[in-house]
Amino acid sequence: MARRNKQPIKAALLAALLCLSAAAQPQTITGKVVAVADGDTLTVLDANNRQHKIRLDGIDAPESSQDFGSRAKQSLSDLVFGKTVTVISSKKDRYGRTLGKVTIDGRDINLEQI
Repeated sequence: MARRNKQPIKAALLAALLCLSAAAQPQTITGKVVAVADGDTLTVLDANNRQHKIRLDGIDAPESSQDFGSRAKQSLSDLVFGKTVTVISSKKDRYGRTLGKVTIDGRDINLEQI
């Protein structure tokens, strides 16, 4: 039986593992909150003037048109609008928004919004 060179297979497996581990690494975004869409979604402008749409992980606030939706949006606005936040995230939702934990000076905004 002929021996096959296993180097290409090993290299491909290593490359796949590196890609998977890089994708799972937490991402940190720091910037100013420039918009609040509703009670669980905001927009952060980073130092490179790049906008990031952030959805607070672990929270499902009412939409603006639903009961208490405007109060939820106002609550989040009072907490973060115009302030510098840090977002720690390792995934995106089905709409392409970054899911993350938002903090200001160590305060957990996700928890406060609940």
